[in-house]
Amino acid sequence: MHDVRLLRNGSEAFPALFAAIDGAVSCVAVEMYIVADDGTGREFRSRLAAAARRGVVVRVLVDAVGSWSLSDGFWDELAAARGVVRRFRPVGSGMFLFRNHRKLVLVDDRRAFIGGMNVADEYYRGSPGKAPWRDNMLDITGDLGRLKRSFDRMWYRAHIPLRAEVLRVRRVRDRKPLPGDVVRFLESGPLDAVQPVRRAYRQLIRGSSQSIDLAMGYFYPHGRILRALKYAVHKGVPVRLLFPAESDVAIARWAARGLYGRLLRSGMEVWEYLPAMLHSKLAIIDDTVIAGSANLDIRSGRINYELVAVVADPSLAAQARRDFEADLLQSDRITLEDWKNRSLLQRIKERISYWVLARLDIFFARAEMTRMFR
Repeated sequence: MHDVRLLRNGSEAFPALFAAIDGAVSCVAVEMYIVADDGTGREFRSRLAAAARRGVVVRVLVDAVGSWSLSDGFWDELAAARGVVRRFRPVGSGMFLFRNHRKLVLVDDRRAFIGGMNVADEYYRGSPGKAPWRDNMLDITGDLGRLKRSFDRMWYRAHIPLRAEVLRVRRVRDRKPLPGDVVRFLESGPLDAVQPVRRAYRQLIRGSSQSIDLAMGYFYPHGRILRALKYAVHKGVPVRLLFPAESDVAIARWAARGLYGRLLRSGMEVWEYLPAMLHSKLAIIDDTVIAGSANLDIRSGRINYELVAVVADPSLAAQARRDFEADLLQSDRITLEDWKNRSLLQRIKERISYWVLARLDIFFARAEMTRMFR
């Protein structure tokens, strides 16, 4: 059995996360795409070092590309306290494309934080002169042996080539919740042909009967997801999609905007969030919430390692939907007429961006995979 809380933004997530680390008694496992050398990153490091000095086993796995600007010396305080840090697949290893995009902090194997937030100022108090990003974390307590085993696999994968991973790492199959439980943990990666995260989205969308609300920082999904959304609308299920008005990755923003015409003509509502960067990876589908590291984009679906929690809980879904409604009050609704009247330059940007992210990215990933297995 698991208890789950939805934490809104870094103002709720980081105090809870820091308190959990401060209270750790046996172990802390951290998996992050980005840890920044800023106020938030240094506070995070210091709390981990303090835990290690108390005798807590601390392991930190950061992605080598996501945290490329982080110097090795950043972790000296933690290393001096006997904490251990690994970089996931250093750039020079020849595995540049296949990144660990997961965000997980696991404390004493009994409490976990999963969501879209990295460890950096923009997620917590805001970078200088800017509002904090809009994002979520799930705070989950209970028997989390599944997450411990998942982290251990990623720790092992950190320095081995993909070819060795095929031979040595057993595929993890989806597990249905135990009777009375509400949480499933789904992980996916470049070698998993089943792609359970993407499959779960598709199945829940196609099976929906009440409503679908998606808040996505990056959105250029596989065609089956788009068809599932269109099928839901055809059944009479209202679909609302919330995207960032401004993005930290401009090409991703243009790629998503290139899809607005298809979405709007199908009868979906499209909104853009105005106050800050929307970095969420959150879905509320009937009474189920999906949150984690995975965007609904080609990279999350086919190339990155990702981790999400699927929570079937009406009260949590109701809370998430209230948050979503509050976000819509701070958003602009995009109409089909607005989209049709965009400039020629914007249309060109959309086409090029979508081609690069949805076609070229996967082409290079397949080429790299072929080269590795020759």
